[in-house]
Amino acid sequence: MKKLLTLAGLLAWGAGAYAQCIPNQLYADSVYGVWPDTLENFAPGFVGTPYSDTLNLLVPADAGLIDPLFTGFTIDSVAMNSLTGLPPGISVICNSQTGAPCTYMPSQVGCGLLEGTPTQAGTFDIVINVTAYVQLFGSTQAIPQPFTGYSITITDGNTAVLSPAPAKLGGVQNVPNPFADRTTIEFSLSKAAPARVKVFNFVGEELWQRSIQGRAGVNRVAYEANNLENGMYIYHVEAAGSTYTGRMMVNR
Repeated sequence: MKKLLTLAGLLAWGAGAYAQCIPNQLYADSVYGVWPDTLENFAPGFVGTPYSDTLNLLVPADAGLIDPLFTGFTIDSVAMNSLTGLPPGISVICNSQTGAPCTYMPSQVGCGLLEGTPTQAGTFDIVINVTAYVQLFGSTQAIPQPFTGYSITITDGNTAVLSPAPAKLGGVQNVPNPFADRTTIEFSLSKAAPARVKVFNFVGEELWQRSIQGRAGVNRVAYEANNLENGMYIYHVEAAGSTYTGRMMVNR
C-alpha cells in the first residue's frame, strides 16, 4: 500500500497556518494516485525565498487497487501521523476531508500545501508516518507504516550554477484512468527534449506509438482506445534518458 499511504502522509500539519490548497479536479476521473509522484518529486527551492508546492491525492475505496493482498477490503480513510525531514522553514498544511486532523477519504480528490521560507540548503529526505484505516473481517484495523521516497532540494541563492542540469522526466500518468474511449498520457520535462510514448498489451505486443518534441513543463499525448477490449494495458514513456512504465485500464 506504499503509494496510497505515501500520498496521504504528505498532507501533514502546519500549526497556525491560514493558507489552504484547492484540490485539482483534473484527477477526479482517476482510480487513485498521488501527484507529483516520487519520480517528479517536489519543486526545488532557494534559501530565503518563499516556497510553495501542492500535493494532490486520490485514495481508492478498494485496498486491492494498491496491493492485491488486500483485494476486497475497504479503505475507510488515511490519516497523517507525522512528517519528518522537511527543510527548516517549510511546513505542511492539511486540507483535511473530515473533522479529524489530517484525514483523507476515498474517492475524493484531496490536497496539501507545502509552504514556508527555507533557511538551510541541502537535499532533504522526507519520512512519512501514516495510518490507513481498513475494514478487515468485519472490524476497522489501523495499519501504521513509515514511507520514504520524496525529497526537496534547497539551494543557497549565492551558489553559482556550474553547468546546465540535464532534462528530467517526471509526473507521468494517464487521465482519466480507467477510461472508455480516450485518455491523455501526461508527463513533465524540466527542459525540452524528444519523447516517445508507446502502448502495449499485457503479453508485450506493441499496439501504438507516437514520437513528439517534448517541451519544458507538462506535455500531453492523447490516446484513443479504438477497438481495444476491456482490460489492463501498459504505456511506456521515453524521454530525457529516462523511461516510465504505467498501467491503464479500458472499461466501457
